[in-house]
Amino acid sequence: MKKIMFLCLSTLWFSACDDGDLQIEQVDFDSVSISTCGDVDDATETTFFFKIDGDEALLLNLESGLLANETSSPESISSSIPSSSSLIYRFFSDDVSQDYFCDVIPSVEPVVLEENTATAGDINIDTQVGSATETGKNYRHTISITGLSLTNSQGESITDASTFEYGTFTTSTDNSAHLDTPFSNYLAIDAYSECSESPSGSAVRLYKTINDEFISLDIPLGALAASATPDSEPRQVDLADALFRYVVVDTLATDDMACTTAPLGEEIEAWYYESTSGTLNIETVVGDTDENGTTTYTHTFTLDSLVLTLKANDEDDSDTTLDLIENVEMGSYTTFGN
Repeated sequence: MKKIMFLCLSTLWFSACDDGDLQIEQVDFDSVSISTCGDVDDATETTFFFKIDGDEALLLNLESGLLANETSSPESISSSIPSSSSLIYRFFSDDVSQDYFCDVIPSVEPVVLEENTATAGDINIDTQVGSATETGKNYRHTISITGLSLTNSQGESITDASTFEYGTFTTSTDNSAHLDTPFSNYLAIDAYSECSESPSGSAVRLYKTINDEFISLDIPLGALAASATPDSEPRQVDLADALFRYVVVDTLATDDMACTTAPLGEEIEAWYYESTSGTLNIETVVGDTDENGTTTYTHTFTLDSLVLTLKANDEDDSDTTLDLIENVEMGSYTTFGN
């Protein structure tokens, strides 16, 4: 598709145009990937994006602080054009390359022939996990724009009231099992929650959720006995058979996800890291007894020699065994007795 003078953008973008000389190429930018200069250590700090199609480019300067390695709530990440973010649709005298936008000293060629500036528009960013590996999580940040207005140097404008997708940008971060201290992020959550239904008649499931992931422990009831453990003699639970699970999902994690024993459903993609060996050590301390005769028992958890296996999601793939986690504190849980 080549240049069309005095016409609006493709039907994917605009449904109306004025009678002025707004020169806009009819280009399907949906088929063009987002590019960046890759000049920041943390990819979530990227604010300049561009899409190139031959001698045309669509440039987006995004408000800082919008990208994060965590799943977003629907329409919770937004920015306005032109007050906080900006977009330019630019025509060149010849094909343009990434170097033109990223070199410290930009090239004098090709020459900019026409520049159309966005004067209105609402940007929304939808972030979710795209994939998970034995060491990390990869996030997809899908950028869309609603109500975009473009204005040329003569002040002629055109507006699209619909929403179009600018593109998707990918970032990565360590998963919780691969932090310097594995699962240390879960220690910031004071207490475990308990599932209302037991995964089996002889165990209790405890869990914690963080954004798009959760951990769960299936603990035999006897291991949470209402009695103190002797010094250096914790109760021990064999973690084989997935008694400890770390699960990443491509949406916001919920209590129901942590507590169910059934698959999460076809609409949710999940990555399961399940314990295949290791030991849960439980040290129990008896607290004070209140005026009603109720005594508190604080059970402190430590994982020793933990081996997790990332379960394959496709039949053609194989399970992946993660590196050994030698010893990690996993917080505590309080029970009450008379």
